[in-house]
Amino acid sequence: MSTYPVTAVKVSHDIVETLVERGPAGVTEVAEVMELPKSTAHDHLRTLEEVGYVVNDEGAYRLGTKFLHLGETARNNHELFVNGREEAHALYDNTDGKYVQLVTEENDRCAVLLATGWRGGSNPSQAPGAYPTHFHLHTNAPGKAILAHKDAEALETLLSKTGLPARTSETVTDRTRLLAELETIREDGYAIDEGELISGMTGIAAPVVADGGVRGAIAVYGPSGTFDSDPGTSALTETVRQSARTIEANLIFTPE
Repeated sequence: MSTYPVTAVKVSHDIVETLVERGPAGVTEVAEVMELPKSTAHDHLRTLEEVGYVVNDEGAYRLGTKFLHLGETARNNHELFVNGREEAHALYDNTDGKYVQLVTEENDRCAVLLATGWRGGSNPSQAPGAYPTHFHLHTNAPGKAILAHKDAEALETLLSKTGLPARTSETVTDRTRLLAELETIREDGYAIDEGELISGMTGIAAPVVADGGVRGAIAVYGPSGTFDSDPGTSALTETVRQSARTIEANLIFTPE
């Protein structure tokens, strides 16, 4: 029995995700990949076309730019983006070619609101051309910074729900090890990612905490060889932490 209240919506969602992963595809290809009757795939694609979310280019369906408008609207109305984008850009300007993430949590995953300076061609070959925007919290520095500031009950609920799937060979997949690392992150005020999200990439993140709750995190990433041998003791770590404090002040003191 389906766990989704409206199964048809989930089918349309999965068709969109198929187009994300495979690029433009015809009805037959979508039906085969998703193991759907061709008529069902056709009906969903035609409906998505009618409402403007996909485009039919001579029988090959692709994503429409309406998603761009939706994403920009969601991001531009998010309080962390509104109060953190200027500081994220300022941090990028002072990090010598590294790039900056501004990250929040949505539906138990990281959601990247801003990834300044990402250029897939200039990063390790394992890195994607387009930076991943939604991923498990335990697989990266900003996600771990967020996890470290959850209370014990909320953390246990989340980990029981999502598990600890590996993204790379360096991803922390042992619960005991992760919990110990989160305790250190709480004490030190920053988190490190050594190839856990993308092989060959290192990240330093600091949580953004305001009004008693964690709102997200800001992080600096770059090829691992461009970081000090111990990133946690570098001046860059303190710079990232100061950026987080600036965003916290913006969240607290900016008038509604």
